[in-house]
Amino acid sequence: MNTTIQQGTEARQVAIFHQDGALWRCLVASSNEHVKPTILETIEFPTEAELDAFIESNELADLFVILPGSATVCRTTILPDVDTEQILQALRLQAESKFLGGTPEHRRAMAPINHAPGETNRIGLIIAWPESSELNIPACLEAASFIPDAGAIAALLNGLRPTEPILYADPNDGTITLALAHANGAALRATREDSSSKEAFIKGIAQIARETALSNSHTSTFTDAMVQSVEYSLQQDMDSNPVLLLPEVIIENTTKRLIGTPLDDQTWWSKWGVAVGGLLATTDTLCTLTTMKHSMPELHPSASERFVTKCNDQSFALKLVLAAVLLIAFGPTLITGIKVSMLDLMNPELEIQYEAAIESKKQQVVYKQLSKSAWPMTKITADVINNVPIGIELESVRVNVSEPVSVRGRAILTNGLTAAELIAEMQSNLQATGMFKDIQFSYDEAGTYGDREFDLWATVVDPLKRHRYTKENDFGLWTLAMRQAGIEPDTKEEFETAQIPGKDISNDSPLLGANEGMGDNERDLPTPGNASDTVVRDTPIRPVNSGGSNGASSRGDDRNAGAGSSARVPDPLDPEQIKLMTESEARVALSDVTEGLQHVSRGDDQTKTRLRGEMRLLLNRLKEVQE
Repeated sequence: MNTTIQQGTEARQVAIFHQDGALWRCLVASSNEHVKPTILETIEFPTEAELDAFIESNELADLFVILPGSATVCRTTILPDVDTEQILQALRLQAESKFLGGTPEHRRAMAPINHAPGETNRIGLIIAWPESSELNIPACLEAASFIPDAGAIAALLNGLRPTEPILYADPNDGTITLALAHANGAALRATREDSSSKEAFIKGIAQIARETALSNSHTSTFTDAMVQSVEYSLQQDMDSNPVLLLPEVIIENTTKRLIGTPLDDQTWWSKWGVAVGGLLATTDTLCTLTTMKHSMPELHPSASERFVTKCNDQSFALKLVLAAVLLIAFGPTLITGIKVSMLDLMNPELEIQYEAAIESKKQQVVYKQLSKSAWPMTKITADVINNVPIGIELESVRVNVSEPVSVRGRAILTNGLTAAELIAEMQSNLQATGMFKDIQFSYDEAGTYGDREFDLWATVVDPLKRHRYTKENDFGLWTLAMRQAGIEPDTKEEFETAQIPGKDISNDSPLLGANEGMGDNERDLPTPGNASDTVVRDTPIRPVNSGGSNGASSRGDDRNAGAGSSARVPDPLDPEQIKLMTESEARVALSDVTEGLQHVSRGDDQTKTRLRGEMRLLLNRLKEVQE
């Protein structure tokens, strides 16, 4: 029998197959996300050969088979009305607890049923297809997806709550699938009853309907009326063919959701109603109920997936755990041994390098400590002098560790700036370097020519900071003499060469000629231990005119002036003497030894060894005192 309902258009075609004894029914429909599903034709196949020929001759996108309720196990559960992801997670947990993993994944389906307006919860439907169920499936349909008839009836229900039940009964195999609305939603039940006779089958259906109604809090009056109505309908319609009892509200709602369904043909709905419900399930939120398979799908797993599957083997997992324990226990030792061997091979003098690294680390500790307790006096003095504007003559600059810098000088009217303005400009220059703060000054009354004697004090914030001077503010790059002579900084080397007779121009240092002839008479710089009070005098440092002072500094104010080169290397210290030193004495001695190491002549390894030994003893003494 072939009944064409409506000609379809080019779209994705699906086929829903439903068995009626030896007869197979097929509903062909077009499915599209943007339009309603359209039923194209309904066909009946008396034999499996005709069914196979139809599938071979038509290009169908998907094949679905209605799974009878007699072959399935149906369970419902009440869930909170939350988002879909949380409901599916809860359903998976419920499925594991209800079936205890006895059903494989490809024979299990679950989905939340659409709720009716006003309901505060959701009904979860869980259906399993046990492998022990006997079901004759044609070979041409073994690869199809299977839809349980309870899922098809749930799709017909679609959030409606009719007072009459939805009942599907098939006397061929004793299938009974029932959907009944109640106060908390809807109850669905799929089971098998004795169908050896019509009376026994109807009696079993009535008993199932009564149990379902009473277990879901329906009254006895409602239950009796419903059971009588079901018995009457079955007595009138049931013979040897399946019967589908659908309330009118379900039929009306379904015709609005599909194209090609009759509204008033109860016989057509009894034959094709379950297949129509299966079609709606494939396009509805119940699509997760349409994924059952007859056999486990054949997969082509990746290497990682094969490894995970292999780990499920108990013997292999035990071996893997044993190997992991051995690796954790002996792996670090083995890796460390390999690393040590490679280091010995690549660094034959590893012990010497290790001692050098330890010595370098100790020196870094010494230098770090010295950076906190000692100041670079020459640098601080140079920064102060470099920030003196042209027109100020300095008489003295006093730098004392942990005390403000003290400057004494005289400001003379220069380049249109008064003495007070020049002093303020010097204050601003010092402030801009970031090395000084709390800069204060005081000056005397103006002299006959507007000159003023002044005193300036500045607190040193960061003595080690190296300020980046611009070309105009860098008197080391562009000296006062060059400025007065109109020479730019780029010609500085030519200027210095002309000022120093006999200078070798090929030499890299432009000041080498100025140092010639000094020899061993060069004055020693003060050591850090004696640098707590340094005075630099220059009268004047930057003369206003070329006829000023020659800028020679006074050696009488330097405490270390005249000290010979032998003062650079301190005398030997006795270890017993070091053990009795206080913290301040140890720091002073450590400063002397550190400075002495920098001035030991080349080749004097004995002195270097002595000084390094004294440095270690002094460091140990400082640690003992601090502890």
